[in-house]
Amino acid sequence: MMKKLLDSVVQVRRLIDLQSADSISTIGFLVITETNIEYFDSLLDSEIIDILSVGEPNEMKSIMKEDIPNFINQQVYLDIRTGNINCYFETVNDFLNGNKFKLKSELFYIAENDYYSEESAVVNEIVNNYNKNIELIDFLNSLSHTHHLIGNQLKYYFYRISNSIVEIDIKYSIQDLDFFSELEGFQELKKEFLDPISHKDKKELFVNELVNFIECNSSDYLTIVKNWKTILNSYNKSYKLYLAGFSFEKIKTSSNEHFQKLLDRIYDSISKVSGYIFGIPIGFILLLNYFDYSGLLIFKNVIILILSILFFVLIWYILLKNIKESIDAIEEDIDEFINLISTVIVLKPIKEKLESLKKVSIKKQRNKLLIVKGVTISIFALTVIVFSYIFLDISIYL
Repeated sequence: MMKKLLDSVVQVRRLIDLQSADSISTIGFLVITETNIEYFDSLLDSEIIDILSVGEPNEMKSIMKEDIPNFINQQVYLDIRTGNINCYFETVNDFLNGNKFKLKSELFYIAENDYYSEESAVVNEIVNNYNKNIELIDFLNSLSHTHHLIGNQLKYYFYRISNSIVEIDIKYSIQDLDFFSELEGFQELKKEFLDPISHKDKKELFVNELVNFIECNSSDYLTIVKNWKTILNSYNKSYKLYLAGFSFEKIKTSSNEHFQKLLDRIYDSISKVSGYIFGIPIGFILLLNYFDYSGLLIFKNVIILILSILFFVLIWYILLKNIKESIDAIEEDIDEFINLISTVIVLKPIKEKLESLKKVSIKKQRNKLLIVKGVTISIFALTVIVFSYIFLDISIYL
């Protein structure tokens, strides 16, 4: 609904002989044609446009929706209340006032630059710089410990263990958007901060460098933007020192915790397989014990055979399949973890342990699973053979 309405407004705005425009309304003249008449339906239905016949001021009359076809190829006077459309902005300044710290809708039009967000092929430098600005604001929001938003004022607060607290007051104008043209590095940092091993430490390192910069220079938002590369370089140097050993114990602890979780899952799998090695034969033996070997109770024997088949299906297609999938998932997690820490030299011992787990423990589990499958098939086959023997034996005497 909104897209159709905005589409119509944009097309009319581009065709109109503009007389005046502000944040409230757009006024001008337009010749109605067979081509553009379709745009007026949604505008009139939304009651955001007045269409008047052209003439002396006291002779201008409103044109109703049903009468518009009578004015084809005639010039009319249009008064469009564009201020009533949330995603229509007459100027870039109007756009910034409505989307200062967050883009409220992906659908929008800026008349001053004739920029329509739906026309993705159109590249607009101001909008691109604005998007980078919003990306930085969103990034700082994810790092801040708290924020303060009142009206059109936003402040982010950062602190560290030494009780240093700094604030960033998000202030910028249209002209300031030029400073964001070379801003980059957000996506890489976001990926680093999602690292399951050391994301907390990386985040703390970056915040620490940001606070250092603010304390030594300025908390001005634009100063941070202009020196963004400097802050990134400081963070990268700190992270290299971190890997060299300054925070070695933290990253090692995180890695050991992840390693222990993998071990727990492997031992859980071992416990299940071991239980099935003993449990499955016992289950079939109990069923064999209930056979009537005299052959007189044929119906009972048939029921026990059916139960044996159901027992086999349950074990083979559910229990054993679940264990196999569990082992596959553990092996996949080990490969992923090895790949994750392969470039971190200080975690080489953990990497070697993981490779050993994969080669030894996981392989043993797969071999045990094969044994369980072999035992299951053998005992099930024995059950069928016993039933067949009883059935054939009694048939001979009959």
